[in-house]
Amino acid sequence: MINLLPLSKLINSIFFFLIIVFKSTISSGAEDIWKKQDTNSDSTDLESQNESQQEIVIQSPIISSDEISKISINIEEQTLNKSEQTIIGLFDPQENEFDINLWSTTDGTEIKNIFKRINKLKLSEFSQDLLFRILFTNAYSPRNNLTSDDFLKIKINWLIKNERFQDLENLLLLNPEAGRVSKAVRYIVDEDLSNGNIKPVCKKIDSLKKNIKNNYLEKVIVYCLIHDNRKEEAQLYLDLLMETGFNDSFFENKINFLLGINESSNQKIKDDNLFNFYLSHITSDNFEYIPDNSTNKYIWRYLSSSNLIKIKNLEDKEVILTYEKAAAQNSFSKEEIFNLYKQILFNVNQLINATEAYKNLSNYEARALIYQKILLSENIEKKLYFTFLLKQLFEKDKLENVYVKELSNILKSINPEEIPDNYAKLVTDTIKQNSSTTGKIKFENDVLHKSKVIKHFLENEDKIKKTQKDFDSVYKKIKRNKKYFISIKDVIVLESLQSDGVVLPKDIDYANLASELTVPKNLVTLAEQKQTGLLMLKIVEIIGEDNIEDLDPETIYFLNNILNKLNLKKIRNSILTQALPVRT
Repeated sequence: MINLLPLSKLINSIFFFLIIVFKSTISSGAEDIWKKQDTNSDSTDLESQNESQQEIVIQSPIISSDEISKISINIEEQTLNKSEQTIIGLFDPQENEFDINLWSTTDGTEIKNIFKRINKLKLSEFSQDLLFRILFTNAYSPRNNLTSDDFLKIKINWLIKNERFQDLENLLLLNPEAGRVSKAVRYIVDEDLSNGNIKPVCKKIDSLKKNIKNNYLEKVIVYCLIHDNRKEEAQLYLDLLMETGFNDSFFENKINFLLGINESSNQKIKDDNLFNFYLSHITSDNFEYIPDNSTNKYIWRYLSSSNLIKIKNLEDKEVILTYEKAAAQNSFSKEEIFNLYKQILFNVNQLINATEAYKNLSNYEARALIYQKILLSENIEKKLYFTFLLKQLFEKDKLENVYVKELSNILKSINPEEIPDNYAKLVTDTIKQNSSTTGKIKFENDVLHKSKVIKHFLENEDKIKKTQKDFDSVYKKIKRNKKYFISIKDVIVLESLQSDGVVLPKDIDYANLASELTVPKNLVTLAEQKQTGLLMLKIVEIIGEDNIEDLDPETIYFLNNILNKLNLKKIRNSILTQALPVRT
């Protein structure tokens, strides 16, 4: 009698695989936060599917040619349209007054070169926001010397470098095809997994897996199938993966344990990447791990979020310094650092004579002592003295990032009326420096660029009649001042108002004043050639690390002039909003 059990198992496996394939196909219309809703489907869809089908042959290594030599199945052919000009972004062009051909005529080599320079800069908040809007406006890619895929990688690399996790998530949400860049998906996976929660990881990777061709992410897919109690699918997926040459004994050991094939798991902790570390943790009988300076930042975060950090020796200088450095790099909780400081023991004499005692301690012990002294001090002047001394101690070891939030909290906890005069300005400036809020605008109607006229740029509303009325009123006032000098900032306001349709008095000879100001010829040329994308990159590079309010008036002028020529009034207004007003 012929044993048909192996044949039966194979047929069942193939049938199961077919169910998975077709289930995946027909479920494409299901609600999914990671997929766009298709509102354009019609009755022709089924016909097009049938036309695109091709025969795929699965050959069996088990069944002999005398029994069943092969099994043929038809599945939907899935091809990725790799046109030379794809559109992947977050903003409609009109949202930022751009054009869909933002990059079309630009040489890709120039884009790559300017990005090399920009990536060396620590961009200001304004520059970074402007670059973000430029990069992620929906537009065709350059036609020459830069493929769509390479341009997409530039964009994704920039998001990752600047840790813009939510923006990358939104990009994948609106453009699932961007998921073919494995680096982007892995970043999303590691960011979520580092928070100790596998559920969002599995949800997102399930929606993106059709574009994934990466061993790291494919291993996550297998695990997520197990996590979702789809063990047979996980086994099949792993088998198919191994047929392609995949070989990872550590992973196989962990998966076989989770599948129930093996009764025990290898207890080795592997920390070469976050996912291996996660598998090590969840399959360990008695997990214990001590991070060091070489520990991956994601592993640091996972340890912290999963409450796996246990410091046994608070007197070990190297251990504490390791944690301080991790906090400075945003890999470890800054709040936990100050909790550690509270646990370090000092004698009474050290606390009483902290002003001198800290000098004889190691760097981290000195910071801990001064921090405890701050908490114990009731005298406001002494409290402030130690507060700013601690700031210096953090700066000495280039760890100032650790103290920023706690410093603000300490200063804000002090009644402003109790702050001594010799500390008042320092406290105010420090709080302001660490705060993102801006002061109220103070209008001065005897100076054009500080007057109520600039509401025209602040409100971003097309109210020409109101602006005209405000301008006429202010101009009458300044005209009476025979000593009034039209500044560069006034010229900027006049030029922009006229560009927007405000009628200027004939006796204002601002054009003559403007003629004395220069606009870089290379920017003018790019504007004339309508190479808007490249021009905006150069503007980002020019502003660079500076805040708008710190730019000189001549720079503000030529930026404003170029933006007026290109009719990019939203961006122009965002610059003028910061460059012109006086804030209190």
